[in-house]
Amino acid sequence: MQSQSFERHAQLAQWLHSLVEILRTTGGATWEALVETVDGKTAIIDLDGVVLRVGASGGEQLQVESAYPVAQTSVNFRSNSATLRDAIAGKLTVDAAVVSDKIYLRGNLQDLLGIHQIASGILADSAINPQLRRLWAEFDQSWFHPPSLPPCLALEQQRPNSGDLIRQVPEDVLAIQVDLPAD
Repeated sequence: MQSQSFERHAQLAQWLHSLVEILRTTGGATWEALVETVDGKTAIIDLDGVVLRVGASGGEQLQVESAYPVAQTSVNFRSNSATLRDAIAGKLTVDAAVVSDKIYLRGNLQDLLGIHQIASGILADSAINPQLRRLWAEFDQSWFHPPSLPPCLALEQQRPNSGDLIRQVPEDVLAIQVDLPAD
């Protein structure tokens, strides 16, 4: 179990480093936003309970270092793989994930705006960048898949039929006709 945990930490750290290298070689606005937002900072990220301390420094020659295990401290980013898969597939926006607590972020306003810009840029670049698509495919194939939901919800969890309220109104009340005054 300890070995599996170490492997997951190492794999997540490797993917983060690969992501940074892909952004570095691609350049552009997403790379510039990454450098501006994370240079000289450290963050604690938690993905499916795998917690990493990630630090970045070096300006345009940005170097990212990750450490694990991490002592229990305040987390800056928390989410799960299902949410990331949905965001990457375009089924969920970053904004909607944050609002619905599927992604937890902590930081000052400038950092949060920078992270939003980076995430939006990465997702937009993923549509045209084959290196990012390969990275996402590797993540999707290799990372933990939560158990899938049954194809149909139990009856207790299904929404009731609409029109239930109107069926509670007596027939004689429904038969009332109101004549509008003529102009």
